[in-house]
Amino acid sequence: MRFLIAGLAMLVATSVAAHDETSDHSHASIEPPVDASIVEKRVYRFKQSGAAIQSVFKQHLGNDDFASIAEAATLIADWADVMPDYFPAGSTSPGARDDIWADFDDFKSKAADNSRAGRDLYQLALVGTDKGAIETAAKKMGGTCKACHQSYQIKK
Repeated sequence: MRFLIAGLAMLVATSVAAHDETSDHSHASIEPPVDASIVEKRVYRFKQSGAAIQSVFKQHLGNDDFASIAEAATLIADWADVMPDYFPAGSTSPGARDDIWADFDDFKSKAADNSRAGRDLYQLALVGTDKGAIETAAKKMGGTCKACHQSYQIKK
């Protein structure tokens, strides 16, 4: 009986460790409080999106984990779809340049580019047959993130 219990404990520990090593669920982390400010909510979403794009390049591409790439791309595209809503006039924050509100149409255009790139990556990852095309699409999506950051993020 002792061996059975020890074996089950070892199996559970191994399963948990394997799950932690093979999946990056940082983009599925705990939501901010419902009463969080719009700035706190957008900071959360940017961190979530950043973790998702990092997981694509640092983990999923190397493991040919196309399902996780598709999941990350969807998270990023979904965030990009609503991103402008998280930047109402007067909602300045330490990381955002005022240029966002001065040229809001450009900001919305950059968010739309990010969404399209995410949806394109999703489609390629869903099929999962052309790793080169998936990697190229992931880089394009990363480029849309960078384009917006270069224009609207305050450099630390």
